[in-house]
Amino acid sequence: MIDLHCHSTASDGSCRPGDLPGLARAAGLSALALTDHDTVAGLEAFLAAAPAAGIEPVTGVEFSCSWYDGTMHILGLWIDQADPALLELLARERESRRVRNESILKKLECLGMPLSDVEMATATGESGVMGRPHLAKALVTAGHCQDPQDAFARFLGRGRAAYVRRYLPLPEAVIRIIHGAGGVAVWAHPTAQLRASPARLRQTARALIKAGLDGMETYYPEFTPAEVTLALEVARQLSLLPSGGSDFHGSFTPDLRLGTGRGTLAVPDDILPALREKAAAHRRAARP
Repeated sequence: MIDLHCHSTASDGSCRPGDLPGLARAAGLSALALTDHDTVAGLEAFLAAAPAAGIEPVTGVEFSCSWYDGTMHILGLWIDQADPALLELLARERESRRVRNESILKKLECLGMPLSDVEMATATGESGVMGRPHLAKALVTAGHCQDPQDAFARFLGRGRAAYVRRYLPLPEAVIRIIHGAGGVAVWAHPTAQLRASPARLRQTARALIKAGLDGMETYYPEFTPAEVTLALEVARQLSLLPSGGSDFHGSFTPDLRLGTGRGTLAVPDDILPALREKAAAHRRAARP
């Protein structure tokens, strides 16, 4: 089995990047991708720890993109983490997240729920990176919410009292950058479209294919067996490479385990060669 979607303390996970290869080995995985949000800061430690664990490390990143009135996520796998254009785009995304976080904190203060520096430092931990999961944890620590789910349901989720939308790039821009960095562009967790209807899933996938999309997560903890079958069929019909992963965040998602999700996820090893070869093709095309 493999897992091509997980997070570390470099973004909004609770496990250190260097600890993940060992955890992957213990879970019986042969390959693991670290795909932190808007950053490649954890990849150096992740890559350094992989040989001792005996797993294949896959360099990755997860981008948030603007999609009509909502958002979607695109994974870049096998990226060159030193690519200048990639780093520039990631810096812009982190800045937009910082501005959004400041606005959220101001809204929470107006709602009578100010968060102290100590509470925020405790929530973000050693990385110092702050996202909505960290804000939710701080709200729990401060006694304003029962648990992170409560924080999102009442304050931080889309349309709630403290929600703030942030600037996000379009998928075509993100896919172009991923390809330029020698990576494979994968549509992450297409759950909403999958559950809306097969027609909507195909419609969105076709639009992303025009922008250069390479693959789609067909294995994901939220998917039922029937949904996995449907996602695989759509990917086959549209010539998209299947991918998948647990979206592991450590203790921030205590019901999700690395590699197996909620216990039934199983991303097969045999999808890896085609994804790896597609990345190699992009690297060859990106060379001057």
